[in-house]
Amino acid sequence: MKERNAEESRRRILQAAEHIFATKGLDGARVDEIAGAAQINKRMLYHYFGDKEELYTEVLRQNFQKIIEAGQEATNLQGSVLEKVTQFISNYFHFLTENDEYVRLIQWESLYHGRHTRKILPEMAQTSLPRLEALLQEGINEGIFRRDLDIRHLVISINAITIMYFSRRDIYNFLWDEDMMSEDALQDRLQHIIDFTLNGILKEGITYEKVR
Repeated sequence: MKERNAEESRRRILQAAEHIFATKGLDGARVDEIAGAAQINKRMLYHYFGDKEELYTEVLRQNFQKIIEAGQEATNLQGSVLEKVTQFISNYFHFLTENDEYVRLIQWESLYHGRHTRKILPEMAQTSLPRLEALLQEGINEGIFRRDLDIRHLVISINAITIMYFSRRDIYNFLWDEDMMSEDALQDRLQHIIDFTLNGILKEGITYEKVR
């Protein structure tokens, strides 16, 4: 019973903290406010997470872990290399669709020059990047993907053309006077990202249409 209560308390704290950090950033968030939103004693918050900065870092860690698990789900699929890459992109896109607070957290973390991300992401990436590298190598070995693929640029590019859509959507709404978060708009954007990525990594002479 105690373990269940502890897990529930941690869950409530993390949920409340994610919302408040996403809204106000680390510096603007107050421990009293987080504890109140989680309906928990402030002392218990310190007991579980040490201090506000450790709590913020744990919120980031939880989100990164969800993204890594979504990527692993894609690479573990029984299917072709292209199906796995497509699912990899789709899983990340849907994570962002359903986790607006993560998008805002990353914007705050960029303002902090990634000082909390650098504490946790390199170690976490050690388990996820090799899977993606193996997937790309599989495509190269099959003669589908270009041999000069650089995983660093690919990860940066997929992230940029995906998360930027969500972090700038309010600006795009005014630019084109349409709801960028409508079901049709999201589906169009996802398909564009998939097409853009695959046509960029396919070996010369092979088109996405031929192998899809």
